[in-house]
Amino acid sequence: MTTPTTALGFGRGYDERQPVIVLLDTSASMARPADRPRIAELNRALEEWFGSVRAEPRLRARVEVCLIAFDSVVRVFDPATGALVPGATARDGSPFAPIDGLTPPELHADGYTNLLPAIRLALELGARRHRELTAQGLPALRPLIWLLTDGAPTDEFGRALTAAELAAEAEQLRRAERERGCVFFVVGVQGADRDLLEVLAPKATYMLEHLDFGRIFDFLFQSVSRVHSDDSAAQTHQQVAEYALLRLAMNGYIEEGR
Repeated sequence: MTTPTTALGFGRGYDERQPVIVLLDTSASMARPADRPRIAELNRALEEWFGSVRAEPRLRARVEVCLIAFDSVVRVFDPATGALVPGATARDGSPFAPIDGLTPPELHADGYTNLLPAIRLALELGARRHRELTAQGLPALRPLIWLLTDGAPTDEFGRALTAAELAAEAEQLRRAERERGCVFFVVGVQGADRDLLEVLAPKATYMLEHLDFGRIFDFLFQSVSRVHSDDSAAQTHQQVAEYALLRLAMNGYIEEGR
């Protein structure tokens, strides 16, 4: 009999699952600079990276991905249709897919940086997926949530959010991490507001000096090997930080810590 996980495309003999949720900023600032828009670089990196991951048996067997794009509205990639759908729709089906079975959509830059609803949806979907895997009798690691942004958080109308407003959401993230519901990371690229992002992820905010989304995705998914079921969120943050310094800082891709 074909099991649900085999039908999804996971390799046989690998039971442990690692859900990874990637939050992608598609706000209007991603259309800059005009001669080399960041959104075009992001689309190219998504296509190339997910195409190359088929050569990584460990990732193919273990990792499943959910892509969430956010600007003024929040959309989730639906693997069944290959399209971005409204966030509410994702609650009716599974937005997770095996990493080598995912063909990412073409993203377009528009609107504001309405981040907080995207984080809330990521927490909800991650918790639901963990419950589904556990119900199937599969060992499931806590979801990893990675945020990739080039700006400062706003609401859906473009009003800039303050550190105090972000602090309430940050507490929800810390609670989820304490309860082993997720581990949250932030990657800020050119133009991102480091001070505000560090409110959300004080120990796991990485600022990229140079634009190279391909390296970002490689770092993001290869860091999965630093996740262990018995580790706390703080331990995972530390292990990923050490890995980041090893892989990226020596090449000048991460700003020096303050």
